[in-house]
Amino acid sequence: MPREKWSREVILDKCTELYSQWGCVPTSSLMKKKGYRKLAQSVPRYFKNFHNLYSEMGLISDKKPAGYWTKKTTVAELREFCQINQQLLETKSIFKLILEMKMTALTNAISKHGGLKVLNRKYKLGIRLRKKIWTKARVTRELKELHDAGHPVTVSNLLKLGKNTLVAAVSRLGTLCGFKKAAGIPVTKVVRWSDKLIVEHLRPIIEEYGFFPNASVLKMIGRYNLSHAISKNGGYPKFYRLLGMRSERLFPANDGHYLQSSYECIFDNILFKYNIPHRVHVRISKKYLYKCDFLIGKTYIEIAGYSRTGSDAYEVKMAKKISVYKKLRKKYIILPQKLFCQRIEWIEKEVIGIINRIGFWSIKTSILYNDCCLKPPTYWADFKNIKTELQPFISKYGRMPTIKELYSEGRASMANAIYKYHGTTYDVAQKLKIKCRQVSREYYTLSKTVADYKQLCIDHSKYLTSRELYDMNLRGLAHAIIKYKGFQTIRRKCKLAFTLRRFRGREYSEEQAIVDYRRACIKYKRFLTRHELIAYGFTPLARCLNRHGLTLERARAESGLNFETPYYLRNRYTIKEAVETYKLYCKEYGFFLTIPQSQDLMPAQMIGYIIRTIGFRKMRELTKLKY
Repeated sequence: MPREKWSREVILDKCTELYSQWGCVPTSSLMKKKGYRKLAQSVPRYFKNFHNLYSEMGLISDKKPAGYWTKKTTVAELREFCQINQQLLETKSIFKLILEMKMTALTNAISKHGGLKVLNRKYKLGIRLRKKIWTKARVTRELKELHDAGHPVTVSNLLKLGKNTLVAAVSRLGTLCGFKKAAGIPVTKVVRWSDKLIVEHLRPIIEEYGFFPNASVLKMIGRYNLSHAISKNGGYPKFYRLLGMRSERLFPANDGHYLQSSYECIFDNILFKYNIPHRVHVRISKKYLYKCDFLIGKTYIEIAGYSRTGSDAYEVKMAKKISVYKKLRKKYIILPQKLFCQRIEWIEKEVIGIINRIGFWSIKTSILYNDCCLKPPTYWADFKNIKTELQPFISKYGRMPTIKELYSEGRASMANAIYKYHGTTYDVAQKLKIKCRQVSREYYTLSKTVADYKQLCIDHSKYLTSRELYDMNLRGLAHAIIKYKGFQTIRRKCKLAFTLRRFRGREYSEEQAIVDYRRACIKYKRFLTRHELIAYGFTPLARCLNRHGLTLERARAESGLNFETPYYLRNRYTIKEAVETYKLYCKEYGFFLTIPQSQDLMPAQMIGYIIRTIGFRKMRELTKLKY
């Protein structure tokens, strides 16, 4: 669909049409609400602001000048409003009437000067203020009306609906459960959910609807508690398995790998059938988070095909992966969708033909098979699998490995699963009956934390810092101190006479900072960046360059050195150069690149120049490409 081209005349005609159609002034918020977001965004570009647009349309703005709504003016306007609408005020509240007449400015002015109650009492305006008097009968009636309207009667939902006064009345006059019983609203009893009980509740729902209900269906039929219980007890895939139903998220292969599509599962089964060593879901490089589908030898395999209608996210991600492969000069093969849309015999024949062209026999089979891949939640929710996966690490460390050690071993998914489904590493160690460095969550109470920390401080004759506790391998105590409002609070409770030693960093003048920066650059024979200054031990100098207007550019200019600047200075690029570079990459990929996509391909300084001087919307117009 071609983009609509805006001009002053087009915007004026469109806004005039909307004014006659809506019967009110077309404001920015109203345009966006009615689906005219592009029109609202183009107004400031051609008219600077909406006030100029209204002037050219011949509309008179009733907006008051700045400083108009003083307290004196607000009281006068309020008196006049009450005199004009005296009859209406007998049946309606004053605030409701002001909102109906869309006098927002007067409402804001009243709030600014203390509120209607304060102004009425101080200046004796004689306004009768209506106030809801909450009784138990009224609260019960309000809750019943909300329940009949289909709203869940919970405290959080009442607050979302703006019923703050009703919530306050409920807490003042009784309890929500009591009022729900009085109104005839069903009250949910507290249920201790187990796997068996969840399965019993799911079976009649599956029989009624004919499929396994997801979270949206359960919430639609009012089973919020059941949806929450499933999520807390292992997730939906676990109960797919318990009820003998297949989860469509991950596909299990014959060799134990879990794949993200049926095509990947077919490919993995062929590799397993012919004993071809392979790895799945391997990171392309440590610098990038992208993972390949398969790694055979030194060749990366991507299985293409699953395209989603209405979204180009899959194509964009694949294009990014290809650019990373090219940038890192890695061998890769993309297997198209049509390869898997035929009989299995022909698929095997073509796959083996492709594999024979890959030199992978030099890689040790044991290394390739010994790799972690994606695992479904049902796998980690089973404690037997956790026990099996932990065995190599238990034999290596002689105890339960810590979360940090699991992360360093590349088992982040197992570390996260332990906390999600099985408590903490301490709880797992207790079940396995092995040693553990971590203590239970209830071990460090406030009194024990204070006592242990006080004894350590007495032994060392000073207040210990968090770093010193870490060095002494007392991480649990350090975390407990942070949990109980920090070191200052615990030290006050210890009531020891030790002083706190604080070290102040070196203070630099501008002249001294430039001299020290010059010496550091001469030592390393180039201009240093802030990150390099910190890495080489010049942290106070790096911090000084951020203060008092002393920038890195100025320090380099006044140092008198002729080293080459390690990055492009501002305004070094031209608009023509930026447009040509952006146009080249857009032609290569076949679509307009977004800012995140451009950052992977273009220099960061050029991206900053485009954002500051041109903008990506204008940049796309200058390329004259039609995508």
